Amino acid sequence: MSLTYQTLYFNQTLDHLQPWSPSSPIYSEKYLLNDEHYGGGPFSTPDCPGPIFMYAGNEGPVEGFWPGNGFMQDLAVKYNGLLLFPEQRYYGTSQPTDTSDPSSPWLLTTQQVLEDYVDLLSHVKAEYSAESCPTIAFGGSYGGTLAALLRSAYPFAVQGALASSSEMGYYDVDAWESQDVDEFTFADIVSAQYAKEDGCLENIWAATDAIEAASPSDLLEAFNFCDEGALKPNKSSIFIYGLEGLAQLNYPYAIGDMPAWPVTAACDILGDASSPLLERAAKATAMSIDYSLDGDCLPSFEEGPGNIPGDGPGLTSWGYQSCTECLHEFSSRGREDGGIRPFVYEDEIKDLTDLCASLYGDDIAPNTHTLTDRYGGYQIARGTSNTIFSRGLLDPWSGGAIKEGGADASQRGVHFFAMENGAHHLDLRGANVADPKDVTETRMQEEEIIVGWIQAAMDAA
Repeated sequence: MSLTYQTLYFNQTLDHLQPWSPSSPIYSEKYLLNDEHYGGGPFSTPDCPGPIFMYAGNEGPVEGFWPGNGFMQDLAVKYNGLLLFPEQRYYGTSQPTDTSDPSSPWLLTTQQVLEDYVDLLSHVKAEYSAESCPTIAFGGSYGGTLAALLRSAYPFAVQGALASSSEMGYYDVDAWESQDVDEFTFADIVSAQYAKEDGCLENIWAATDAIEAASPSDLLEAFNFCDEGALKPNKSSIFIYGLEGLAQLNYPYAIGDMPAWPVTAACDILGDASSPLLERAAKATAMSIDYSLDGDCLPSFEEGPGNIPGDGPGLTSWGYQSCTECLHEFSSRGREDGGIRPFVYEDEIKDLTDLCASLYGDDIAPNTHTLTDRYGGYQIARGTSNTIFSRGLLDPWSGGAIKEGGADASQRGVHFFAMENGAHHLDLRGANVADPKDVTETRMQEEEIIVGWIQAAMDAA
C-alpha cells in the first residue's frame, strides 16, 4: 500500500552561509507531506502529536522517491507518524536560480542541502505544534549519506537516522586500504553479479564488439536512439552504462517494467541465440535504461555513459555535484581481468576536470576529499549516535559503506547491517512476499531500533 501525499512549498533561505538579514534571498522549496495518520498513537502526548519520519532528499524530483520508501510509510501508519519528504535544491521544481544558465548551481552543496532540511523541519514542526516531537531521518544512496550527516551534524533536530546504501566511504580515499576498498571495488561488484550467470560476461563482451562494429545508422535504428550523440564517447557506452546501473536494481520482484532479478533477465536476453546479437543488446539496453524500442526515441544523455562508473561530470545538477564534491575515484577492469569495460581514473581525470571547467567555469574542479574533510568519512561512525548503516551486498555502492564504529558503537546506538541478498537500499522499500529472509529480518531489527530511539526521545522530553 502506498500512501498519498500533499505537495507543498516553503520559502527557503537561498544561502545559509551568509549573515542573516530580513531581505535574504529565498527560493521555493517543494516538499511532500502525509498527515492522515498523524497523532493519537502510542507516542502521542499533550506536547507531541507523534514522531516525524523525514526522507533526506536525493538527487532527483522528490516524487520519484515516494513509492520506493514503503518502510517509512508502514511505520507512519503503525506509529501514527508524520511523513515529510523535502526536495533537494536544484532538483525537480526546487530551483533557486535560472536553470537556463549552465553555471547557475553555485549554491548546490551538501552543506546548503542539510541546512535546508533543518529549516524546513523547524517550519513543519511549528505548523503541527510538534516542536518537541522526535524526528527520524531516512535515506538511500546519497540520501543515506544526507540522513547520516543530519544526525551527526544536527542532533538537536534529528534524533536518529537510517542510512541505507550510503556511499560515504567512497569519498574517504585515504582510508580505503584500511577498509579493504580500492578504485575497482564498485566496478568489481557489478562484474561479479554478471559473472554469477553462466556465460553472461562473455555475451556482454561479444555484444560490445558487435555494437562497436555496427554502423551508426544501424545502431540508431536497432537501439531507437534519437541521434548520434548517443554513440559517444563510444558506440557501446549506453549499453554498458545500463548494465552498470542494473546491478544496483537487482531486486527480487518486478518494479514497473523492470522484471524481478533484472541482472538475470539481462543475461537471459543476451544469451538467447534465437535472435541476432545486436537485437539482443538493444533489448537488454531498453530494459536497463527503461525505454521502449518501438516508442519515443532515447535522447542523448547529458552525463553518465562513458564517464566514471556510477556517476560523473555533466550538464545536470548531479553532474555539477560531481564537478565539485561528489566525484568518486573509480576505475573498472577490461575483459582480460573479468570486467565489463576498461576505465582508468588517473588517465581520465584531466579530461573530466577540463569538462567541468568548460561547463561551469575555470574555478570549478572536482574535489574528492571535501565531504570527508568536512564530515569525517569512515570516522563518522566513531563520533555519531543513533544511526543505522545498512547495505545490500549485491549493490556496488555497498563497497563504500560504513561498516564499523569502534567498540562502543552499539552503546551509542550505532548499528550496522549487511544483507547478502539485498540490492540498492532494498530495506527502505515496503515489505514484499518475495523479499529475501535476510532483508526481512534486517527491516524488523531496524524497526525495533527506531522505536527505541523514539521512546527514548519522548522519555527525555
